[in-house]
Amino acid sequence: MTRRLSGVDGPHADATLETAGAPAAAAEVAVVLVHGRGGTAEGLLRIADEFSRPGATLLAPNAVRSNWFPAGHDAPIAANEPALTSAADCVAATLDAAGDIGIGPKRVVLVGVSQGGAVVSEFLRRRPGRYGGAFVVSAALPGEDLAERSVIDEDGAVNETGLGDLAGTPVALDSSEDDPYVPVERVRATADVFRRGGASVDLRIDEGDGHGLSDATMARIGERIAELLADDSALDE
Repeated sequence: MTRRLSGVDGPHADATLETAGAPAAAAEVAVVLVHGRGGTAEGLLRIADEFSRPGATLLAPNAVRSNWFPAGHDAPIAANEPALTSAADCVAATLDAAGDIGIGPKRVVLVGVSQGGAVVSEFLRRRPGRYGGAFVVSAALPGEDLAERSVIDEDGAVNETGLGDLAGTPVALDSSEDDPYVPVERVRATADVFRRGGASVDLRIDEGDGHGLSDATMARIGERIAELLADDSALDE
């Protein structure tokens, strides 16, 4: 099913949301899927069949013209605005859609691939909290110098108090040693930002030059979904 995302301004104001998987009445977990540059929500939903589980609803926002932001992920932030903010707002609006069917953030798994992984990373940095999990695949935080980037609190300030941080959210970063698009040093630097921001980080760097969802990564996503489905403790949160 396709519908327009609500509450998004800027370049992605006309973005749409594709849904699949468990219907709202049967959904206990939501998986937010953010495609890469040149990709589509529909294409990522097809791939998600490999790791989805009964009881999981799949929510995939579509970037306008299949491109979340115009410049490279390693460009200065200003070069990718206002598109980057609009893209992060698409992720927020997708979580709102999960909330509309009774699924709170602790039951949401975010999956971002390539440029979509950069968007998920930026969303987590700007809107920290406790989520069911996040997978940043073949991607890193946007920005020129990641050493200067930090998780921010609800007032937009650098988080130094521990309040409003990622609160132990499991964040998996999966990449490869010779990824042709994302240098491994940027992936490691992204892991450092999330560790400082209170996430429980699982960094996996494979050999080779793979880019995108590997079988191993899809298996790990499926395992995380299954863990949340088996955990009743956050059903009402």
